Amino acid sequence: MDIEIENNIIGEIYDAAVNLSLWPEILKKIVDYTASKTAILTVLDLLNPKYNIVFTYNIPQASIDAYQDENVKAIDMKLHVPLWDSIGVGGVMHFDLSHYASSTNADKQEFYEKCLKITGISYIAAVLLDKGEYRWSVLGIHREAVNQEFSHDEMMFFQRLGVHIRRSLQIYKQLSFAQTMGQNLFQILDLIKIGIILIDEDKVLKYSNKAAQALLEQSKLFEFDQKNRLLVRRDQQAKFEKTVQSALYKRQDTHHDIGGVLELKAKNGQGYMLSITPLSSIQHLIQIEQGAFAVLFLSEKQQQYSLSNDYLKETFALTTRECEMCVRFVNGANMEDIATQCSLTISSVRTYFKNIFAKTQSTTQVELMRKLMSLSMGFEHIV
Repeated sequence: MDIEIENNIIGEIYDAAVNLSLWPEILKKIVDYTASKTAILTVLDLLNPKYNIVFTYNIPQASIDAYQDENVKAIDMKLHVPLWDSIGVGGVMHFDLSHYASSTNADKQEFYEKCLKITGISYIAAVLLDKGEYRWSVLGIHREAVNQEFSHDEMMFFQRLGVHIRRSLQIYKQLSFAQTMGQNLFQILDLIKIGIILIDEDKVLKYSNKAAQALLEQSKLFEFDQKNRLLVRRDQQAKFEKTVQSALYKRQDTHHDIGGVLELKAKNGQGYMLSITPLSSIQHLIQIEQGAFAVLFLSEKQQQYSLSNDYLKETFALTTRECEMCVRFVNGANMEDIATQCSLTISSVRTYFKNIFAKTQSTTQVELMRKLMSLSMGFEHIV
């Protein structure tokens, strides 16, 4: 595998976090690099349909239209979804569907006729990016029967890309929630609940949003030298610098990740999680000088879940008080706790939640929790 080509693709994956129109070209580069034929990126969330993503490369419209048939979707899930259970999110799997054309199984025959025949696809490599009761995200790369099956090195390449795609989609989700406010990018970054810090190749701080400023002030996690360069605890500095350098493409070894996730401890013992990625095209949008930059995403290790009040109000017509109760509920408070915290009677809290259940079309506390968790703005530090 060519490390330079791989790094370029990874860089564009982070660019796509703020510019979704780049995905078709990224898929094309992955297909060309691996001598494949077609590709698809699918990010589906039944509870957040406005943020769904489906991008394809070189897949005929007839095949895309055929897959919209509910029966075909059901067959796909019946045949293939159980295979994911053994690998989990972030895992990569290879499917050999070459026998579908001659299979006596009715489901396999129908799937072949409607989805595979027109493209001649037989081999599929896929990375599971997300999976839940209401969510399904996957990157699929496809080859024809005349090609060889995907090699181990290629499968590992797809798995490495999967890590960066998942991180990119995390950034996209954070920006998407904030953009419902219709603000400019600086204001959007300040609305995001996770700390965001931009540093240059010398580790000099160039920008921090409000959440990062609050975390830096309360935690004393970082210190600054006379040149405003970030320093962590001495026993953690080497690993911090190594990860930053990888996000800046300064390491030339052929087997390394771009950026990464660190668990850091402040002097008071408080734990923090830090994701470090390439800066991507945010650099252009916030109009800082040209150069090599990295972005740091910082949160407390036991970070509470956040919900966008504006999104809840827009989507479910919740009141400000109802939004407050949803936040308390999703962070583990029961009815009695909420009554105490909000200085209300249990009867009043139950009335509020009766309205919340109706507005969110939830019938049980478990269902409401699942919906709220899917809407949470908590940032996952993806290793």
